[in-house]
Amino acid sequence: MTNPQSATPAPPFCFTKAQRLLSPNDFKRVFDNPIKKIHSEHLLLFVQTGMPEQTHARLGLAITKKKVKLAVMRNRLKQLTREYFRHTAPTLGAVDVVLIVKKNYTKETDLHDELIHIFEKLAMLFPSDLSKINQSC
Repeated sequence: MTNPQSATPAPPFCFTKAQRLLSPNDFKRVFDNPIKKIHSEHLLLFVQTGMPEQTHARLGLAITKKKVKLAVMRNRLKQLTREYFRHTAPTLGAVDVVLIVKKNYTKETDLHDELIHIFEKLAMLFPSDLSKINQSC
């Protein structure tokens, strides 16, 4: 008898550990020498080309208590950002992206439009070679 979970294919859009910036050195490399900065009213994306062996986009989040006071709001912003990145990542080349909050973020601030705009701009500026897209997790 087979395990029904093993028979199901992996979802086409996933956010794996390999798609995250994890080490301080990775963040430092992106912050120190970005090839592009993408601005919106409250958000700023730093973009740097990926490492030579890298085949996919990676995301790092630097959302501080100073800019987003409540943990609930910080976590919601992280969740939304990861979700938009998940859907944009298959169309991106091998880039490292770090998102920071520029201005204080309040509950009234609607960041959905800003996230959509900033990730659409990122996808236009750094498209992937569609023949190399691997959507398996």
